[in-house]
Order: sequence, then structure tokens, then C-alpha cells
Amino acid sequence: MSRPQLTGSAGPSPSRWRSLAAAIVPRALRRPTVDAADEGSLRRALDAARHYRHVYYSAPVALVSCDAHGTVLRWNDRADAWFAGRLQKGRVNALSSLLGHALAATLLDEVGGHGRYRGELRLRVSRDGFERVCDLEASMAGDAVEVSLVDVSERSRLAETLEHIAYHDALTDQLNRRGLERVLDARFVAGATAPGTVMHVDIDRFKAINDLFGHGVGDAVVVELARRMRATLPESASVGRLAGDEFMAVLPDQDLDAAHRTAIRLLEAVSGSPYLLEGLRLEVEASIGVIEVPPGMRTREAIALADDACAQAKRSGGLRIAALRPDASRLDELRETVHLGSILKTRLPVDRLELYSQPIVALDAAAGPAVSFEVLLRTRADDGRIEGPGRLLEVAERHGAMAALDRFVLERTVEHLSAHPEHAAAAGFFAVNLSGASLGDERFLRDALAILQSHPGVAARLCLEITESVAVGDMRAARRFIGAMVETGAAIALDDFGAGYTSFAYLKELPASLIKIDGQFVVGLDRDPRQRGIVQAIARLAHELGMRCLAEWVEDEATLRALLRLDVDLAQGFLFARPRPIGAWLEHPVDLSPLRRVRGRLLHASETA
Repeated sequence: MSRPQLTGSAGPSPSRWRSLAAAIVPRALRRPTVDAADEGSLRRALDAARHYRHVYYSAPVALVSCDAHGTVLRWNDRADAWFAGRLQKGRVNALSSLLGHALAATLLDEVGGHGRYRGELRLRVSRDGFERVCDLEASMAGDAVEVSLVDVSERSRLAETLEHIAYHDALTDQLNRRGLERVLDARFVAGATAPGTVMHVDIDRFKAINDLFGHGVGDAVVVELARRMRATLPESASVGRLAGDEFMAVLPDQDLDAAHRTAIRLLEAVSGSPYLLEGLRLEVEASIGVIEVPPGMRTREAIALADDACAQAKRSGGLRIAALRPDASRLDELRETVHLGSILKTRLPVDRLELYSQPIVALDAAAGPAVSFEVLLRTRADDGRIEGPGRLLEVAERHGAMAALDRFVLERTVEHLSAHPEHAAAAGFFAVNLSGASLGDERFLRDALAILQSHPGVAARLCLEITESVAVGDMRAARRFIGAMVETGAAIALDDFGAGYTSFAYLKELPASLIKIDGQFVVGLDRDPRQRGIVQAIARLAHELGMRCLAEWVEDEATLRALLRLDVDLAQGFLFARPRPIGAWLEHPVDLSPLRRVRGRLLHASETA
């Protein structure tokens, strides 16, 4: 290929080499003017010019020289290949035809004003059919503007690949949490003038799918749900996977009413037809939370509020949609919750945590101490009010802090009993609730054993309550944890019995000493014969297995009378006392007069019968 020359030139003649050398030889290679007779100096200058010309035209970067007005003076072989058809010998070539009018004008202005310009050019190359990404740099060299373009396509593609990986989910290829947060920041959370909406989608009972069919099928369900979401939602929506079976969609162009209609269509698309996966036909249901995002809401607040809306839909039974338009009070509450979550990631707010306890009364006085206690966690608000731990527990569960809370309650209870041995000696036991997260946490098990070992004798006064559904859900972890605790001398209670699986077969696998009947079977016990039948069956089963049974939510003497007739061992509820600070019971004995009255009436009735 012939090399491009100066515009309109057929090439320099030997007589013009001197002026050509002066025009293109770098300043560093130029020598002072020499006498015409000095052929040695001229030959060296011409050799340098030939060398520079060779380097210029064969350089592995595209080089274009132009004047201050943008008229191209010369270009090298790489530029000729990249700008094929736009650079021609024998005519006037303009820089704007290579870079575009806007970029060429900006480049010439910057070079004219500051002597240099740097930018990027995306160049469609017709010969090899793909887009090149070039680093573009221009500077003044005498009266000419020297422009260089370096191909950084591979580097750019690698950067795009890394960015895609950073902001997309590997399984579904939809956005991940970081990508969704970026979309929320860019679309309408920061500086928005109109509200948008966010959807939170969660598969109902997804753990059961993984447990029954394996994680491969679970992954396939997640991929198919993502496909259905993308096919159903509008093109303007951004779809992403937060984690596990949780998805989110950002709808910047829809208000709450429109988004609710979209959610109805989405729920039908997601759950209206079976999933045919690996030879299986699965019916998959989901719950959807939809929230309006007003201007000024923070990204993490929008995600948390959408999560709350979805949780509300799940609490309604699943396969539901909950749509929320947050008011000022709801936003304030949400911001407090988000702040609490950020605190729980690093530490527990122990200055706001207090231990309370509620009496557990033995209905058979001959069975041992008349009173035991359940230890309860309470929180202190900014104004000093004592509140239930509901919000704290919800946030702790979401942020993985449940084991830390359980550790706090267990340690403070043990310290109280160690510091007040008279309280420990007078009571039957102190029940401490444990979450499912602690049951399978190796660190919590080690810490619990260390706490009990550091306070000898206290373990025998403890009864650790484990929710029935949690124990059955992970039987292996439950057996291991319960076995370790029983070896220390602690007792085990199954909490909320009857509200979960209620499979009597598993009871022989768990060495529990106490069954705590769920309160839903206790309230109204005196009026409903079916409830009495259930409670009586549980009591008989417990006694056959060498366990005791406890009824919670006992609020009136009629219920207490029914429990006595059904041979229930222990009762707990407002009839006897409301929770108090754990140390308050050292000075205020539990009022057992309700039990004495009911016993007296039953005795009188039996004597007169």
C-alpha cells in the first residue's frame, strides 16, 4: 500500500529533502543551519528524517496531524486503515470527518486554549466490522496539532466484563443487590421530583423446595422465576436478585396504583403455571410487596420498606400482594429500624437491653418449688419507656444478630443467678428462649458451654426453650445442641408445641423435659371442647414420655380450672403476674392466691358432688 503524503503532493523530490527534514524531523534531532557545502551534516539530517518518517508511518498507533483549523496535513498507515474512505490523497481532508463535528471542535478548542486534549473515541471500523475503543490525545507541535489514537478495545472490554460481574447475579444474569442499589440511586432516589415504585418478590416455602428436591432444582426455580419476571415487567423496569429467592424490580415510570396492577400480572406469570424442571412439575407460589418511593428516600430505606411490604404479604398467607404508600411516621420508624440494623452489624445496644421475667406456677404443689420463671428480653426507648423486643428481634434476624442476642440473654441470666443464689435456690428453673440461628451456630454453642462452665451449679437451674418447628426443621443440629446442653445439667423445653409440625414421632429423638403448649390452644379452653381434647392429649403424651407440660397465656380463673382438671403441670400468664425486671422478684413474691382459690373451689365441688 502506498503511504499517504502531504495533502495534494506527489512526494518530495531530492531537492526538497532539506525543507522536508526541517518540517518533520523532531526538534531534538534538528541541528543549527549548516553551510550548503557541508554534505555530511545534510546527509545526517536526511537520514534522521527518513528514520522519523518510517517511525511515523509504521507506528502501532493511529497518528493524524492537522492545522489549527482542523485541516488534515498528514496521517500514518494505522490511521489510513482505521479511517478507510474518510482520508483520501489529493483532496482536502477535515478532522471533523474523522472524529465528528462536536468532538473535533472540542479538541481544537482545548488544544488551542490549553495546549492538550485527552478523551475517548468509539470508532466503527468497516474493514474488520467491530467497534474500537481508542484513547485519544492531542497536543500542539509547532503550528500543527498532533493527534494520536491508541486502541484500548481489549482493556475496555475487560473493564466492561468486570463491571458486569460486579453488578450482576451470576446465576440469573440479572442485577445483584449492588446493581439494584446503583439503579435506585441513579433513577429516582437521589434528586427525584416524582415518586417511583419498587417491588420485592419472594418465593413462598423455598426452603422446602431445596430440602425436598435439592439445590439444583432450587437454582432452576430461581432462574425460571427471573425469566418470567423479565418477560412480564415493562422494558423500563430494572430486575435484580437480592439474595437466595428474593428478587426486586425498580419501576421508575409507575405510580403505586399502576405498579399494583403490574404486580397482579406478575403474580399470575410467576405462580399461574407450573415449573417444568428436570422432569418435575412444580407449583411455585410467591409473595410480592410494592412500595412507593417518594423523593428524598434513601436507597437502603426503599429496599427495607419493600422487604417489609413483602413480609406483610407473606404473613397474610403467601401468594399475596401488599402495596404501601409510606407516610412520614412510617418513614421515621423505618429510619430508626435501618439505623438499628447498622448498629447490630457491629455491636449490640446493650445499654438499652434489660432482662425481665414472668412467673411460671406449678399447679401441683407436691411436684417441687411452686414458682419458676421465664426470662424475657425488653428494650428501653429514648424516653425511658420499656418496650417489647419485637422490632429488635426482627432487625436482628435480618442482620444475623440473633445468636448475639441469645448469648447476651443467657450470659446475663447466668450472672444474675450466680450473684443471687437465694433466687436460684427458691425457684424451680429459669427458662431462656433460644432462636433457630443459635441452634446451628458452632460459635454460640462454644460460648454457651464456656458461660455455663464459668458458673458451676447454675446450669441445673436453667431450662433452654427451643421452638418446636425450629427443632424439627434441623433435627441434626437440634440433637447435637440439646445433647451438649443436657450434659451440662441444663433442661430442655419445646416451645410453641402444637403450632408447628406436631409430629409426635420426633419427640423420642429429642431429650426434652418440658413441653410448652402453644397459647392458641389455651385461650378459651374452658369454652371449647376440641381445645380441651388437644390439651389433654398433649398432657398425657408428655407424662407418658416422662416430661412435664406447661400452658401459656393463662389469663383467667376459668382457664386455670380447666388446666387443673386436665392434669397440666405448669401455668404461665397474666392471671398470676405480668413480666417484671428479673431482680424485682427478689423483693416481691409471686401472688399464688388465684391458684389457691381455684383449688379450693374444685375441692369443694368434689366434696359436695
